[in-house]
Amino acid sequence: MIDKAQWKSAQTVIEMTPDVNRLLTQAAKRSGRSKVKEATIRLADHLKTVTDIAVPGRRFLSDESK
Repeated sequence: MIDKAQWKSAQTVIEMTPDVNRLLTQAAKRSGRSKVKEATIRLADHLKTVTDIAVPGRRFLSDESK
């Protein structure tokens, strides 16, 4: 396993459906953040909360989120 100190920040490109783009845009406007910042915060929160996704809508919550 890689030590946490070995990980660096990274950028990635994702493809969004029009509906997801709309939802992200609305969320960013509500929060006053950029879409990039909003997506970063939401992705980090989701990855800490949901350990795995079997299929869309079926989630396995991490032990920390219970």
